[in-house]
Amino acid sequence: MKFVISSSVLSSRLMTIGRVIVQKNTIPILDCFCFDIQGTTLTITASDNDTTLTAKAELNECDSDVRFAVNAKTLQDAIKEIPDQPLECYLNTESYELTVEYQNGQYKLMGQSAEEYPTPAISDETRLEFDLECQKLVPSITRCMIAAANDTLRPQLNTICFDIHSQEVSLVSSNGNQLALTKLAMPELNAEGSYLLGTRPASLLKGMLAKAEGNVHFSLGQRTAIVHTEEYSLTSRLVEGRFPNYRSVIPQDNPNIVTVNRLALVSALRRVLVFANAQAVLVKFRLGPNTMNISSQDIDFGKSAEENMLCDYMGTPMRIAFKGSVLLDLINNIEGDDITLKLSDPSRAGLIVPAKQKEGEEVLMLIMPSVFND
Repeated sequence: MKFVISSSVLSSRLMTIGRVIVQKNTIPILDCFCFDIQGTTLTITASDNDTTLTAKAELNECDSDVRFAVNAKTLQDAIKEIPDQPLECYLNTESYELTVEYQNGQYKLMGQSAEEYPTPAISDETRLEFDLECQKLVPSITRCMIAAANDTLRPQLNTICFDIHSQEVSLVSSNGNQLALTKLAMPELNAEGSYLLGTRPASLLKGMLAKAEGNVHFSLGQRTAIVHTEEYSLTSRLVEGRFPNYRSVIPQDNPNIVTVNRLALVSALRRVLVFANAQAVLVKFRLGPNTMNISSQDIDFGKSAEENMLCDYMGTPMRIAFKGSVLLDLINNIEGDDITLKLSDPSRAGLIVPAKQKEGEEVLMLIMPSVFND
């Protein structure tokens, strides 16, 4: 049988869903892409048996329906080297030999039957469905990935929690020292529930939506999440268990408030971090009227840095320290010209928020301070 497809279309689909395939699979056929052609629609599937990604593409032409599997790494590496042009693909339906002809040559590789390729086990009924804007979802996932844990003893922390409550969808993650929270207003959503999506499928979802526009549709069940756009779909098992009560750890009264230009602070942190101790990565702040002093030092190598910058500070003079690399990551992923830090004292959690929140969205980052000696 023969089918024709654009090389750029095929390559982009393979690169997006190929990220789910792991190096060592317990099921050998999961080293392959599964091709399913029905009419002029091609559906390509990749999976690690816990998370499955599918991509759809329209064929230029096709003479019959077929389903087969072909080694993912070989095909992906070969197709990405071909400039944009139509590819004529010929499949021997008895031996599963696949021939890909392009302008200057051809590839030949052996495929196999797709009968043994596993399909996602979706045993539970969908409990909740809703749509989210891609432009809001992707940065929300990015922020949560920074604060998510990597704890083998508490798998619930190695997740992004989708908390549906009071006509809001909240995306939250925490590793005990940082917390990332984004609340998205959903006035039409009258439901409550909490669903834990692992950080690996969340990262794959972020990659899947990198170039997407418009809305993405969520179908959440007791054990399975299905997320899809017009071109891509992700099906993943949800993590069992309950996410910690994150609301109880967010301070409600931090009276010391500093507002500063975000990019200016990012630049200052990058300069000062060069002189911080490589292990502690400690950055100290001294706050006073309209002034922020940022400093770091490495006693072992006899180096230090100090920088002053203007800010809008309301509160009592104070000194506080944070792990600079973490603080920089958090600030880098908050949108807007200015940010606000809400502080209580040098031993309690600080909050970082945009100085001006976007309509229908509330972003909050929490960071625990570090102990330091004057």
